[in-house]
Amino acid sequence: MKLLAVETSSAIFSVAASDGGSILASEQMQGLGQTSLLLTDLAESVLRQAGLSLESLDGFAISIGPGSFTGLRIGVMTVKTLAWALKKPVLPVSSLEVIANNLPDSGQPVVPFLDARKGKVYMACFAPDEKGSLRRIDPDAFLKPEEVLRSFKEPAILVGDGLKRYAELVNSAAPAGVEKAEPSLWVPRADVLCRLAARRWPEGLVDDPHRLVPQYLYSQESDIIGK
Repeated sequence: MKLLAVETSSAIFSVAASDGGSILASEQMQGLGQTSLLLTDLAESVLRQAGLSLESLDGFAISIGPGSFTGLRIGVMTVKTLAWALKKPVLPVSSLEVIANNLPDSGQPVVPFLDARKGKVYMACFAPDEKGSLRRIDPDAFLKPEEVLRSFKEPAILVGDGLKRYAELVNSAAPAGVEKAEPSLWVPRADVLCRLAARRWPEGLVDDPHRLVPQYLYSQESDIIGK
């Protein structure tokens, strides 16, 4: 199964190609100020390195948010256009799940903690299962950081740029046993998305490109996909 994964929910855009869950190529670029054309160029570069063509793909994986509004629009519209033109399915994945899986062997719950501005964070909780994978415990949410920190009942790992935005609060209010992931793990990556999508693809969780929309949690006027 050959997949192309696109991640544009943060300030760093990334694209990866995989075959059978094995990463063949991956690249990233600074997302600020970029356009869909440059993202398409990045995808073409990754496919060349992987020895694949768009036509040879079985489908696409896309990180649908929450995250950067502009980045998500660029990523979703790019994948939507390609998938529709090629008549290929798309598997949408929450960007919070992608970030959590930067720590697949944590051995304890992982809680993405992303700066959502407006004095809030995007968060969810993922815990190890009996197979060693992370399973979702809570839906993606838009909460005050204080609420998140008060909710911990057991050790866990926080991951995401909210750790920088609310560093003082985390240092003073995080319960004992709550750890902070290294900054290098705060950004969602397309290679992680590729592996998640390859594992989930046989479950039939793909979507019609026409129905693909970004996940914006904070606005009632935004499209929301329940994950």
